[in-house]
Amino acid sequence: MLLSKDMRRGEALKAMLQSERRQVALSLGSAVMCSLVEVVPWVCLLLSLEAMASGESPILYLLVFVIALLGRYGLYAFAVWLAHLAAYQIIQKTRQHIVRALASMKIEQLRSQKRGDIEKRLSDDCQSLEPLIAHHGTDVINGLLMPALLTILMGYIDWRLALIALLPLPVALGVQIMLMSGFRHRQEKYMQIVANMHQAQMEFLRSIGVMKLFSVDADSYLALSRTIRSHNKIVTGYTRMMVGAWVTFVTLAQASLMLVVPAAIAFVQMGQLSHAELVMVVCISAGILKPWLDLTQVFSQIQQSFVAVDRLLPFFHTTQTVVTSYDAPLESLSCAQLTLSRADNPLLNDVNVEFYPGERVTIEGESGVGKSSWLMTLSGALTADSGEWRVNGASMKDWDDATRSRYIASVDQQVVFFSGSLRDNLSLVREALNDDELWSLLSLMRLKDVVLKLPQGLDSPIGEAQRLFSGGEMQRLAIVRAALAKTPVLILDEATAHLDQISEQTVLEGLRQYHPEQIQLIISHRATRVQQVNRRLRVEAGEVQESRHD
Repeated sequence: MLLSKDMRRGEALKAMLQSERRQVALSLGSAVMCSLVEVVPWVCLLLSLEAMASGESPILYLLVFVIALLGRYGLYAFAVWLAHLAAYQIIQKTRQHIVRALASMKIEQLRSQKRGDIEKRLSDDCQSLEPLIAHHGTDVINGLLMPALLTILMGYIDWRLALIALLPLPVALGVQIMLMSGFRHRQEKYMQIVANMHQAQMEFLRSIGVMKLFSVDADSYLALSRTIRSHNKIVTGYTRMMVGAWVTFVTLAQASLMLVVPAAIAFVQMGQLSHAELVMVVCISAGILKPWLDLTQVFSQIQQSFVAVDRLLPFFHTTQTVVTSYDAPLESLSCAQLTLSRADNPLLNDVNVEFYPGERVTIEGESGVGKSSWLMTLSGALTADSGEWRVNGASMKDWDDATRSRYIASVDQQVVFFSGSLRDNLSLVREALNDDELWSLLSLMRLKDVVLKLPQGLDSPIGEAQRLFSGGEMQRLAIVRAALAKTPVLILDEATAHLDQISEQTVLEGLRQYHPEQIQLIISHRATRVQQVNRRLRVEAGEVQESRHD
C-alpha cells in the first residue's frame, strides 16, 4: 500500500482498498448477492398470501422463504466477516505507514507537531476506517438495492402504488443534503477540538503533581477548561444539526407509507387490488422505508470517516526531496557562514568554526543565547536560516537521517529509554554488539557493578532498571548508548547535568579512552570546570568565539 500526502481523499481510499482487493471484492459481491436473495422471501410471502386466498397450500412457498432467509443471513455474515478482515489489515497497514512517515520526518518538522494530535490520528482517526470498510459498504449496497428491488416488486403488484411510494423520497433526500451541507466543516472542527482536548488532558496529567504542590485546583487549568467549553459548544451545534436532519428525513420518508396505504385501500374498494396484495403493499412500504432510514445514519458516519481520512493524509509519506548519502572517514567538521533565528529573533549570525578529530570542545554562554540551537543544526533537529555544516568540505545540508546518524550522536539531559531489556536499549544503535565491549564501556563509566546488581543483569527489563538506578546513573547509561554508536562526532548537551564534578570527569575520561579520535562538543553549566579540553567556545551576541580561562 503506497500512500502519499499529495493524494486526494478518494485516491487514498482507493489505495487502501486495493491493498486488500480480494477480500473487499468478495465482501461487496456477497453483499450484492445478499440483497438479491433477500427479495426472495418477499416474493414467497406474496405467493403464500395468494395461495391461501385461492385455497391452496402455502407450504412450498414458506419452505423456500425459510431457505432464502437462511441463505441471506449466511451471505450477510460472510460479507461482514470478509469486510472486517480487510478493515483490520488496512488499519494496521495505515498505522504502520504513518509510523514510517513520522520516523522519516525531519526532527524539526516532528517537533512542530502536537503529541496529543498525533496520538489522536494514530488511534481514533485510524480506527474510524473500521466502520467505513467493515460496515458501510454492505450497508450502502443493501440500502440502495433493497428499496429499488422492493419498489419493482410493488410495481409488479400495481405500478401506480410504486410511483406513489417513490414520490416523497427525492424531496426527503434533497432536504437531507441541504441540512447536511455544513457537516464536513463541523466535523473537521469537532475532531480538531477533540485532539486539542486530548493534548490538554495529557498536559494536565503531566502537571498535576506541580498543581497539587502549589494547591492549584483543577478548574484553574485554563487550557483544559477552554477546550472542554469549545467541545461542549461544537457538540451542541453538531447534535442540533444531526437531529434536525434526521427528524426531517424521517418525516418526509414516512409520507410514502402514509400515501401508499390509503391509496391501496382505495384500490381494494374499487376492486383493483386484492386483500392479499393490500397486505403485501403495507409490508413492502415498511420494507422500503427501513433501509432508507438506515442510510441516513450510514451517510453521516461515512462523512465522519472521510474527515478522519483527511486528517490522516498529512501524515502519509510525501514526495521525498533528493537526499545525499556520504561515507568517508571524518577529517574535519566545519560550520560555514551559519545564521539562525528563532521566531524572527536572531540567535547566531555568520558563524564560522572548524573542528578536527580528537578535539574536545566546550561551548559556553548565557541561557537562551543559542548554544543548544546551534548544535541542533548539526544533529538535524533544526534548519539554519542560511549557511551549513560540512564534513571534509562536503555539505551536510541534504544528508539523509541514516547518513547523519553514522557521523553524529547526541545526548541531552532528557533520558529516554524504550520498552525491552537494558541490553536492547544499550545496543539500539548496533545490531551485533560484543558483550565484552559493552561491559568494558560500562566499567569505564563506573556502571558495571550497578548493572551486575540487577536481578537479570543486562537482560533486566528497563522499567525495573529505571526503578533501581538513580537519575545520574540513567544519564550515564544514555551516554553509554551514544558512545557505542562510535560516531566521529558526539554532542553532549547538558548530558551530565545530574552528575557531580568527579562523576562528570570520570565519564569524559571514559569517553576519551573508548574513542580517542572522536570530536566531543560539550554544553554544560559547569563547562569551565571540564578538564582536558582542547578549546573553549563562547556564544555571545550572536557570535561564537574562542574563550580563555587562564
